[in-house]
Formats: sequence, structure tokens, C-alpha cells
Amino acid sequence: MQCNLKTDTSRYARQIILSEVGAEGQQRLKDSKVLVVGAGGLGCPVLLYLAGAGVGTIGIIDNDIVDVSNLHRQILYSIADVGDLKVSAALRRINQLNPDIVVHTVATTLNPDNVLSLLAEYDIIVDATDNFDAKYLISDACIECEKPMVYASISQFEGQVSVFNYYNPHTQQRGPCFRDLFETPPPPHLTQNCSEAGVLGVIPGLLGCFQANEVLKLILRAGEPLSGQLLSIDGLDNTFHLLSINKKTRSRPPAGTLGAATTPQWRDSDWLSPHTLHDWIATQAPFQLVDVRDVHEHQQGSLGGGLIPLKDIIKRQEELDTTRRIVFYCKSGIRSKAALLAVRSVNQDAELYSLEGGVEQYLAIYPDDRHPVVS
Repeated sequence: MQCNLKTDTSRYARQIILSEVGAEGQQRLKDSKVLVVGAGGLGCPVLLYLAGAGVGTIGIIDNDIVDVSNLHRQILYSIADVGDLKVSAALRRINQLNPDIVVHTVATTLNPDNVLSLLAEYDIIVDATDNFDAKYLISDACIECEKPMVYASISQFEGQVSVFNYYNPHTQQRGPCFRDLFETPPPPHLTQNCSEAGVLGVIPGLLGCFQANEVLKLILRAGEPLSGQLLSIDGLDNTFHLLSINKKTRSRPPAGTLGAATTPQWRDSDWLSPHTLHDWIATQAPFQLVDVRDVHEHQQGSLGGGLIPLKDIIKRQEELDTTRRIVFYCKSGIRSKAALLAVRSVNQDAELYSLEGGVEQYLAIYPDDRHPVVS
């Protein structure tokens, strides 16, 4: 399928003049096939910008219906689309934007029986889903089909993006996959979707734009993809963190186990009693103490140690010294248990403990151990 020079020059003029694109790059875009799984907050900007750039074939998988609560962030849709399948509304909008491309829609939910066949004809897979089950399934299928997965996730004012299973033509090796970031699912405390945790509408738009950018870079073979790196963005304080993801030695997922994931297990020995913690502090034993409460709680008084709020525990995991024992604490022990399970999901070899009963129980026994309020 060759470019129509007159049409393409006028429509894509502003990107064709880029040295990284040109006529050859525009032809690559037209010849490429990209599947977007999820037509929600992330998928909407991805679809718009891929269609606008001239990606020749776009697939959309989503089984949801447009709801009025979607409209504050899912920019493909209008009030007239409420009640329609998202894939149908998305197809109409994309055809209005760029009628020269091919769009395939599938109103279904991915499952281990259909995922390989649905991914097979596409070059790049975009994970625009909002749940961990789907992400594990897509990742395993991308490994099986040897396709790159452009990943993103969002929560409230924050988000992260990466490229998994990328084949580097220079090293002739594939980069890390999603399981290298999260070998097992974090606990439910850390995996709420938008309807549970809330989200500011611009955040999925921002992350979706980053995903679209990674897709276009892969097609154009321009720049460096986010392979082996996790870009974490906080929209409240405008901070960007680039974290490394190490590839682990693993084989392809066994047949019949696509998407299978086990939750990290809690053991009774993970609890650390207030008496043991008191002894460790008194004897200056080698361990790291981490408060996983919110900032204002920590400032009102603590047991010492560093502060990493529960919501940031994965994003800031590099601050954890896994060469020593780590003790998490919170008000009563609930959040510290969640923090332990979250860290265990990405590092099963670390020696981790949760303070039993939290600050409340500890200070009831040792009231003089409270650290003063931080001014």
C-alpha cells in the first residue's frame, strides 16, 4: 500500500518534514498495524494520535459502553455517544478524523482462549486497560507472539509508562516484560481502578500521549524506546522519575497459563512484635524502618525511620535497602501489611516485616519512644 503523495503531503506535512519521518517514515506508518486494547481514558488519546499520524491499520478491543461518567477524560466520546459501544463510537470518531485508514473493532473481553488470535495480525500492542488481570494476559501473549507491548497505568494524579518485550535489533535481544516489573499482582490496596480510586481527567490523556509517542517511535525506528525503563509521572508536583527494570531469566509462559498470576502470600512470621522492634532499636540492630502512613500522620509523630507513603511504595522501591531487614509500620498494621505484600511482589528475596498493631500498639507499650513532631 503506497502513499497517495498529494493527500499524504497535505495531511501529514508537518511530520513529513521531520528528518526522523520523511516520506519513508510516513510509508512505514501507513503500512503498520497497531492494536489498542481498551478504549477508555488511555485508549482515547492513543487512538486519536495514531489515527492522526496515519497509522494504516488500527485495531480496537473493548466491550464497554459509553457512560456519562466517562466524558470528563475519554475524549473520543460526546454526550450523543452515551449508551453506545465504545468501539462503535470510537470508529465513528476516527473515521471523521482520518477516513483513509483501516479500523477494525472487536467488542469483546480478552481471555486466554482468544488473546493469541486477536493479537496475531498486529505489529504493536498497546495496553490501555485498567486492571492487572488484563495486563498479565497481554504481556504473556506478547511474549508468545513476539510483539512489543506499550504499557501505561494511572491512578488519581499519577501514572507510569513503559515498553515491554521490545526486540532490540542491535543486541538481538528482547527487553524486560511486564512480569519483570510485577512478577505477581500487588495487593488490592494498590490496584484500585479509576472508579474506585478516582482520577483527574488530564492524567490518562497525558499518559496516553506518551504511549502514542512510544508507538510512533517504534514504527519510525526513531529515538530510544522506554524498554527496560519505567517512566513515572506525578501531575501534582510535576515530577518525572525514570526507573530501571531488570530483565529476569524466564521462559515463555507454559501453554494454558496465559495471564495466570499468583498473589504474594502472607505469613504469620511477617509480623514483627513491638517488643522485638524495641529490642532492635535499643541494640542498634541493622534494619531499615519505613513509615508507610501519609505525610501529615508522620509529621504528627512517628517511630523514626524514613517515610514512603503506601501509595508510593512501588514507585520508590529503590529507596528500600533490601540488603538489610526492612520493617514497615503504619497506624494499626493494615497499610504496613499491604506495603510488605507489594514489595514482596517485586522482590521475593527481601527480608520484610510489618509491625504488629502499628504505631498505636507500640506506643501503648513504649510511650517514650515517640519521635517529636517535625516542624
